[in-house]
Amino acid sequence: MPRSPTSNPASLLSPSLSLSRAEMEHAFYAKDASYDGVFFVAVKTTGIFCLPSCSATPKRENVEFFLSAREAMFAGYRPCKRCQPLDVNGAPPRWAKMLMERVENKPDEKITAREMANLGVTPERARRWFLDHYGMTFAEWQRGKRLAEAFTQIRNGSPLDDVVF
Repeated sequence: MPRSPTSNPASLLSPSLSLSRAEMEHAFYAKDASYDGVFFVAVKTTGIFCLPSCSATPKRENVEFFLSAREAMFAGYRPCKRCQPLDVNGAPPRWAKMLMERVENKPDEKITAREMANLGVTPERARRWFLDHYGMTFAEWQRGKRLAEAFTQIRNGSPLDDVVF
């Protein structure tokens, strides 16, 4: 279930207004959970992105801020395993978790609409659920995971010829 707009005061901001870097830094270093989902913090040195309430405390010069998980993923960051920024209001439904685990286990294999249907998940349902919870379709989420994995391999020194996008 998506976060209620009244569950945190920061989410009442107009989409055209943006938070200042100082406000995001303050919320992150204060571990203010009321900003969870409002913005995301990426750590350049580790290649991960977190919720503002995450217990990670990187140096200020190593952080970058994004207004959506989608932006962070397409910038090459992967979700933090500690705070799990993609799990909105708890764990995803079983069918979504199954799709996500399959992508995690085989990031270079794309799950097609036909395969999804064979797994008992309608592509429309997956598309709507991912849009509602992550602000991107399942196909975009899957592409973002592949890109994040590719950037991680490059960051770790893998030759470009060996990296699968």
